[in-house]
Amino acid sequence: MADLKNVVAYLVTHYPHKNELSKARLTKMIYLADWKSTLDRGEPITDISWKFNHYGPYVDDIYKLALDDPNFEVQSELNRYGHLKERIVMKSKNIDIRVSDEEASILDHVIEQTRRLTWDPFIKLVYSTYPVLSGTRGEKLDLLKAAQQYRNVKAHFARS
Repeated sequence: MADLKNVVAYLVTHYPHKNELSKARLTKMIYLADWKSTLDRGEPITDISWKFNHYGPYVDDIYKLALDDPNFEVQSELNRYGHLKERIVMKSKNIDIRVSDEEASILDHVIEQTRRLTWDPFIKLVYSTYPVLSGTRGEKLDLLKAAQQYRNVKAHFARS
């Protein structure tokens, strides 16, 4: 399992559209990486305990890390709709990012699948994941349990 700081640093460093890395988008990208990793490897990339809040999977862990770690900075700015957004940026260029090749492959996959998506298609992708579709608002998203259920559903339909 990768350290959250390394996952955030990897995404912030490698994501091609830095101006889009709002707190919400980055958080949901890490959720997508955790979900893909759980499906592919049987465990999430991070140790985040995801909650299904009003706006999908969310935790404050990423935002708190960006506020507390001197390698990151949270910049407040207006989005294209005139609403305030908080963007997470790297302050330090000399951070040693440590993720395994397997984790980098998953994070690169998330970048590739989301980099062309504006907010609405991006959020539709997040909301279309099995843990969100089968989860209950206000409760924890158990990615391991959801992955097992997802595999069972897929196997059932493959036999039908």
